[in-house]
This record gives sequence, structure tokens and C-alpha cells, in this order.
Amino acid sequence: MATTQISSHNRLERAKKFLQEIKDRLKNDTGAKVAFKRALSGEHHHLRKIYPFVLPYLQGIPEQEQDIWIFVACLSVYHDQDAEPDAGNFAKSCRELQDSTESKGPERRFRALLETDLDYIEYPITALVRQMKSKKERRISVYYPRLIVDLCLWNHPDQVVQDKWARTFWQSPSSGSARSEETDNVSFEVSDDFKEDVG
Repeated sequence: MATTQISSHNRLERAKKFLQEIKDRLKNDTGAKVAFKRALSGEHHHLRKIYPFVLPYLQGIPEQEQDIWIFVACLSVYHDQDAEPDAGNFAKSCRELQDSTESKGPERRFRALLETDLDYIEYPITALVRQMKSKKERRISVYYPRLIVDLCLWNHPDQVVQDKWARTFWQSPSSGSARSEETDNVSFEVSDDFKEDVG
């Protein structure tokens, strides 16, 4: 099978489209929304119930990455947002969570998250999103398309996502624009089907 390179900008556009398709499909389906929320448990029998809703929209996405897309789709249904949030990364949302409390709990969770292997990342992200959702007095949004792209890059050998998230959370200036934009310029090897899908 021939492969090609695709930038994370194109992946971001695909992620936006994917999440909007899920949102539109579930608009008036309360039962399906409940199934997505239950699937956040990671239990296979709950995940299988949402496959009819997500797999048709994942054509061309490498199979090893589909779990990331499905996980973030579940998060977006659990912590739904009426308006499109600012296009920041997940660390921006974590910073807002930390700023909403005098406790250092969110910062501790965030520190631990940066050291978490991709295979175990769903639980700490879900825990942080649950805290964000619980802040009734201060709506904390998450830009889910960027979260998909960043998690697909989580295992990059240079840890570009972890570095960018840390800089965002602790407000450090970037050490040169090339480094700060690296997560936007990293290419992925994907099938020709994916290339056709994103246009």
C-alpha cells in the first residue's frame, strides 16, 4: 500500500469534521449520548455499542489511532459545548481549571499527565475533564480537535506535545517559533485513502 505524508493541519481539519459529524448524528439521540458517556469507562462491551456511530467516520484513519479518535469523541459528548471554544491545546483548559481553585490538585494531575504513557492516558484526561465539567460557575472549554491531533503525536521521540503543553500551562515563552509550532508541522504516514478523505 502506498503511503504519503500529511500535516497535522490537515489532520486537525479532519478531526473538526469528524467531531461535528458525531455531534450532528447524536443531536436528538439521548440513548446514543448515554452510550458514549458509558464508553468512557473503556469497557469493551460499552465501546462496541458506539462503533456504529463512529467507525463509518474513521475511514482512512490508521487503526492504531482510531482508539484516540473514539476516546476524544466520547469526551466531547460527555462534556459537550454549545459554542466553538478557542483553538488552544488541552493544557490551556488545565490552566483555567487550576486558576479556578486554590487547591493544587489540578496542577498535580497535570504534572502526572505529562509523564503518562499513551496506553494509560485516558484515565487522567477523563479525570481532568470531569473536574472541568463540574465547574458550574466557570465554564471551562476543551478544544477537542486539537486534543485528537496532540494525542496522535504523544509518542513523538522529541515529546513535542508534552513540551508545548508544559509551556502553555506554566506560561513559559517558547524557545523559538519553530519549536512552538512543531506540533503543527509534524507529518504523519497515512494511507492514500486518508489523503483522499482530507482532500
